[in-house]
Amino acid sequence: MASEFFLTVGDATQLQGLFNGNFLKGRREPRVAMVGRSNVGKSSLINALLGTRLARTSAEPGKTRCIHFYIWSDIKKIVADLPGYGFAKAAHTERERWAQFINAYIKEDEALERALVLLDSRHGPTDLDIEAIKFLSSQSVPMTFVFTKTDSLKNQSERASRRKEASAALKEIGYDPTHAHWVSAKTQDGIKGLIKSLTDSAPPIAVEKEE
Repeated sequence: MASEFFLTVGDATQLQGLFNGNFLKGRREPRVAMVGRSNVGKSSLINALLGTRLARTSAEPGKTRCIHFYIWSDIKKIVADLPGYGFAKAAHTERERWAQFINAYIKEDEALERALVLLDSRHGPTDLDIEAIKFLSSQSVPMTFVFTKTDSLKNQSERASRRKEASAALKEIGYDPTHAHWVSAKTQDGIKGLIKSLTDSAPPIAVEKEE
């Protein structure tokens, strides 16, 4: 069975009535949420994972303000593509809207398994990324960190340098970077390993360390 688009939700009011226990509009597959900045490559990664072109990529960052759900048939999960953050004209207002909308979704979806937090391998995590990570942590959402666009790193030296810097940044905010994934939707590098981690019975996830 091929993966397929399932539904789109435009605001918090549309979430009401969609969930019944672990079921989302009659579907019981666990949900995996995709979280990241508007230009981090969420749509490209979704297409690479699902082996389709269901998620639309856009040259205009921040255009999508909805939650798009996709049936991931191969591993029997539903991908929830959350609105990207970081490109609002009124940044504070948009961050508040994002938090309220996503908070409403998290509270409604009892079968939310984890969030894949996408970070740009060239310069993440940014301050906005850290803000989103702290928000998800406050909602007790398990996180797996995924660094995208690794094909943009020019050579082995640059890749090693960025891994070191990114790992230090995650450690500084209290997370173990050991199991972070470094992937490229363009070259497919790291995609199989990420999929395997999503199908493991007890996959490693990012858990905030005790102070």
